[in-house]
Amino acid sequence: MSKLITTIASPAVLTAFTTAVNTALTPLNPFKINLTDEEKKGTRSMAEGREGYARLISRIANQFPNSLSRADVPSELANLLDYYNNLEANKMALMQAMETIEEIQLGAATDVMTLVDRYAINLQVSRGNEGSLDLAMGEVDQWNKRYANKKEEPKVPVTPEELN
Repeated sequence: MSKLITTIASPAVLTAFTTAVNTALTPLNPFKINLTDEEKKGTRSMAEGREGYARLISRIANQFPNSLSRADVPSELANLLDYYNNLEANKMALMQAMETIEEIQLGAATDVMTLVDRYAINLQVSRGNEGSLDLAMGEVDQWNKRYANKKEEPKVPVTPEELN
């Protein structure tokens, strides 16, 4: 298998990217909120499928403002919907960056393990000829005993349907 990573980004490039992302987040600091896990679970938010509903209510409320209570201002909902939409664009840009980084990292991890497998085979072959290498490979043997070839326990059928 050929390597997936043909060019490695320099530490300067990676540091510059991290700095740019952190700098890009700085303007949002005054608007940042922190929700507890309970608040995240217990709130009725605009989940998938509800945005259309919210926009419909917003259009109707703007068309019939006199039908709302005096304390309600229909533009408040319209402004929040626009804000949500703009934040969604920011989220998509960050998700695209995350996908790019994850794919590069997966390629690097795949290349790492390809080299590890190749090196391990060569080292195993050579260990019989060199005492200090054999001693060093003892740690690899211990690693393999602990972590390699761990298999899940077979599932025991519990119903007649699972037996068939």
